[in-house]
Amino acid sequence: MRDTIEITMFSDAPRFYRPCAPLNEFVACFWHFRTYPGAHERERALPTGTMELVVNLGEGRMRIFADDEDRIGQWYDDAVVCGPHSRYFVLDTSDSRPVVGVHFRPGGARPFLGVRADELRDRHAALEDLWGPFAREFRERLIQASPADMFRLLESVLLSRLRLSSLPHPVVRYAVRELSMSQTVAHVHQVQKATGYGAKRFIELFSGSVGLTPKVFSRVRRFQGVIHRAARGRHVEWARVAADSGYCDQSHLNREFRNFSGITPALYRPVSEARPSHVAV
Repeated sequence: MRDTIEITMFSDAPRFYRPCAPLNEFVACFWHFRTYPGAHERERALPTGTMELVVNLGEGRMRIFADDEDRIGQWYDDAVVCGPHSRYFVLDTSDSRPVVGVHFRPGGARPFLGVRADELRDRHAALEDLWGPFAREFRERLIQASPADMFRLLESVLLSRLRLSSLPHPVVRYAVRELSMSQTVAHVHQVQKATGYGAKRFIELFSGSVGLTPKVFSRVRRFQGVIHRAARGRHVEWARVAADSGYCDQSHLNREFRNFSGITPALYRPVSEARPSHVAV
């Protein structure tokens, strides 16, 4: 399965930019949205196996909820890093604001953030907690920049913060590629054996860069394949999807779907075909 380009904030006039080497090894794209057009106040963000950096360019604060029952949420003033998730979280989409961000490839964020990716698993962190006072300076420079200059600034800043000591291990790069292509979770053991590393060391290396264990990552990528397929069709034969996607049966798919999204496949209604990982609450 190809890399999924999913973002945490959207607008009616999105702009995307794919950086050149060497950043393209770590970053799938930069994006910029001026407003949020949705008619709903809350939106579920389903897990993708990747990480995101979101910078608030407007007034007010961004709010993220842990799940549907959370009515308080966490507030972020300037910029937030969305860690790799093993289940959905909920975005406050009631207030429109301009945002710009970075969609990292699986395992691509750690060299820029200064922490192991698994420290951010199922979490969100203020960028200032990771980058210190520079995070606010970074945001102010983005606010003052034109849309085109924003992307150049993002490239410049990320290149300056790239830490070679935190680059993904070759084993991790190999495993991410193999596990992204396979729809069988049992394939994880085969990939681990092919690396020549023991299971414990393999999991440690993978989790440190990607943030999820190899098995959870494989399950999330398989789930992503399912919702991308479902988002393209008006009538989905879930039993066929389950069989084609490597699940034991439809009940197995239903359990996995609920674990990741909080809903059953029958209730899945993405906000649009282009945004399969976002569901209005």
